[in-house]
Amino acid sequence: MNNPSINWRNVIIFCVLAYVLFWVPFIGTTLASAGGNDPGAWGVTFGILGPYSPLIAALLVRIFSREGFRDAHLGFRRVRWYYWLLAILFPFFWNSVQDVLLLLFGYATMDWSQATKGLYRIPINLLGGLIIFIGEEFGWRSYLVEKLRPMGRWKVLLWSGIIMSLWHLPAVSIPNLSTSYGQQMSVLGGLLTLLIFVLMGFIFGWLYLESNSVWPCVLMHSYNNLISFKLLSEAWTVKAEPTLLQNSLMAIGPMLLIWLILYCKRGFTG
Repeated sequence: MNNPSINWRNVIIFCVLAYVLFWVPFIGTTLASAGGNDPGAWGVTFGILGPYSPLIAALLVRIFSREGFRDAHLGFRRVRWYYWLLAILFPFFWNSVQDVLLLLFGYATMDWSQATKGLYRIPINLLGGLIIFIGEEFGWRSYLVEKLRPMGRWKVLLWSGIIMSLWHLPAVSIPNLSTSYGQQMSVLGGLLTLLIFVLMGFIFGWLYLESNSVWPCVLMHSYNNLISFKLLSEAWTVKAEPTLLQNSLMAIGPMLLIWLILYCKRGFTG
């Protein structure tokens, strides 16, 4: 922490706020939901604060420290077209590979005759995702990556990825009703899931730094979650729910491949 061009005080305040605003209502909702009970106010609080905690933390720090928004990279008009394309192709690739593996190993079946049903929801869900995932991207990329830039590309992508990954720790380690991460827990499965988040941090951070805009990252995050919850849900039937470890093993391969391609192209050191 000896880089004088980084305001570590503000960075630490941002991280603490982002963690507290997510962890406290998440754990409160989980405990209140034990035994199938209605989480009540905890659920409402988590629904409001949870997805937007990095955004809220970044806004508070930028406003009260008077940092402003000049370096937030909120513009999109000058973003080259291929960054928008990569924002769609990357998550399509790693989710498609995982889905193929789920089918091959018998965890799910696909009824192609039902594939066209529900397609009308895609633009609606994508728009909803854009609204939701600005919460994470405005925090992790537009604030954290930006403020850590003086560390150099490799370090900023590594540390921002680790910080973002550990922010998800309660969702990975606590059985709960709000996410799928807590089902059939295992230590190794949880660690692999956290590693996947770190790899995603590298890829999302690379896209942010290359495009000089947070919006391709918002699109990629929204599209990734849209696909991961199955575009063609009416045609998709789960026969056996994979454990967190099995799911992580199927997900990490294609993600690691994209990471290696970017690494070999010196995308993390440019």
